Amino acid sequence: MDFFEHQERARRRTGVLIFYFILAVVGIILATYALATGLLYFLDDGTGTQSLWRPEVLVYTAIGTSVIVFLASAFKSAQLSGGGAVVARELGGREIDLDTRDYHERRLLNIVEEMAIASGVPAPTVFLLDSEDSINAFAAGKTPSDAVIGVTRGCMTLLTRDELQGVIAHEFSHILNGDMRLNIRLMAVLFGILFLALMGELIMRFGVRGSLHSGRREGVGAALILLIAGLGLLAIGYLGNFFGNLIKASVSRQREFLADASAVQFTRNPEGLAGALKKIGGFSSGSRVGHPMARDASHLFFGSALRSSIFATHPPIEKRIQRLLPHWNGEYGSSRLPTVTEESDSSPAGGRSSEAAAVSMLSSESPVELSASEASESLRGLHPEQIEVAHELHEQLPDEWKRLCHNRDGSRAVVFALLLAQDKSLRAEEIAHLQDSVGSETSDLASHLAAELQPLHSRIKLGIVDLCIPTLRRLSRSEYQQFRSLTEHLVRSDQQIDLFEFTLLKVIRRHLDGFFDQNPADRIRYRHLSSLQHDAAVLLTTLAAVSHPEDQSAIRSAFETAVSHLTEMGNQAVIPFLPAEQCGLRQVDEALERFAHATPLVKRDLLEAACHGIIADGKISSREAELIRAIADAIGCPIPPFVKTAPLY
Repeated sequence: MDFFEHQERARRRTGVLIFYFILAVVGIILATYALATGLLYFLDDGTGTQSLWRPEVLVYTAIGTSVIVFLASAFKSAQLSGGGAVVARELGGREIDLDTRDYHERRLLNIVEEMAIASGVPAPTVFLLDSEDSINAFAAGKTPSDAVIGVTRGCMTLLTRDELQGVIAHEFSHILNGDMRLNIRLMAVLFGILFLALMGELIMRFGVRGSLHSGRREGVGAALILLIAGLGLLAIGYLGNFFGNLIKASVSRQREFLADASAVQFTRNPEGLAGALKKIGGFSSGSRVGHPMARDASHLFFGSALRSSIFATHPPIEKRIQRLLPHWNGEYGSSRLPTVTEESDSSPAGGRSSEAAAVSMLSSESPVELSASEASESLRGLHPEQIEVAHELHEQLPDEWKRLCHNRDGSRAVVFALLLAQDKSLRAEEIAHLQDSVGSETSDLASHLAAELQPLHSRIKLGIVDLCIPTLRRLSRSEYQQFRSLTEHLVRSDQQIDLFEFTLLKVIRRHLDGFFDQNPADRIRYRHLSSLQHDAAVLLTTLAAVSHPEDQSAIRSAFETAVSHLTEMGNQAVIPFLPAEQCGLRQVDEALERFAHATPLVKRDLLEAACHGIIADGKISSREAELIRAIADAIGCPIPPFVKTAPLY
């Protein structure tokens, strides 16, 4: 599975969505014109001699209907601009407390956090649909920065850890494959299409009330007209519902097969995901969701949230299981499912290793040995080795560290600790500044944590930061502005920015600035690398210099290796080697900003070329991995951590 390919396909499917949307609007316009003409035909003079073809009515109807549909879609789009949390709350979701002591909630959070560390994205906020006893889940959001995962209570309590991990892996594939943004757009489009039905229902109510309360003949006649108009609009709403279901089915069904396949690739455990599907098939409530909003969001869910139809948003359960288990005998198992109790689950409340032991265990700076093909494989998809590493890392992190990541003041102290200077006198000045800004408790905690966190491998540091992101989203806007200002002060206090500081600032800006400012997702402006060849030269030259800071010939060789890979991939861009003065932080920032507006495949080519350049010596060091992660995050393309991946069959 290639994340970049799937992201590109999801982006292109927006064109299919627009085509169906236009088709639906045209159908609604014609139906509305027929209704308006019919009403006018019988209202004119009662003779019935007026023509049924009225171009001026068609024009007014087309304009009025289009305006109403587009305004309704725009309203819904603005309503959903807050990201996945808005969708989760509309569905009746409750945000799970990160410090929960409930066994099932803790197990669910652990699985989500492990998958986030493995994927290289901030941990999504997790919502629980308390009132839903069925087995279902969803992922929602515009980008990985505002993504949420929601699960029903039945999904959380009735599935084993392996089955729940399969479901969460399925939802993460929607996050990583770029499906969420398409799904949010689909919700807005469908609301616009169905809005006329809501208008019809409202008009009918006025008509019924008018006919009941009016004693005058004229009043009864007007009420009757309103009733007929309302019935007509309601019928048109059913037409809109037809097109809406057609759109959801065309966009969603194949994506579910792909997400199932991705989940199995992630976990290398088809039995886990298939077990969850079999429980849905054998459970009386299945995957149905009772909340009224489930109708609008049915295409988001893991299983069919509504009763199946010819325009079902999901493939039949039988077909999904058959693809996972070709020799499946067709049996679902018992329809009476016991609640999963506290099975053996590798410390669901957190790892028990001591802080000193954890620091020793996690601080290895040994370079990861990878071939160029293995590095490309790590970039393109999530693999079982990465999930295993993330699980082990999550288990080895001391409970106290994880508790701090889940605490508002603690998460800020963790980030401050990672940025404190090594020089003792400068560190004392930084701590004094923190004390004046956020108080002695947070500044003292940051000072204490610095000695424990700073020796860690960069992969571990970034994983810890990913765990802090959901907590930092809970800050008020003023608290976040202060936090951002303090991080920038710590970075610039020594008059220089090292590689990890640069990476951390990029992660914070990408995932928190966009969240607090509700920035729209990056729009595609560049579809070919030839439009970004100077920016590619800046980034590839910088990476080569970071990889071999003391060896000019090695820098040139690494750069040429990267460019050669682009040529092999069919890119015709001319990318020159640049002098050092043209590759400062300002130029790098500008290049990253432009690449953020490139297509997923252009981003993939850049990142793979970068990997080929720095891996010319067969290894990726911690510093090199940091910069690759910073580049990927800055261009809106999170990547999993580098591990040596086994062959995939």
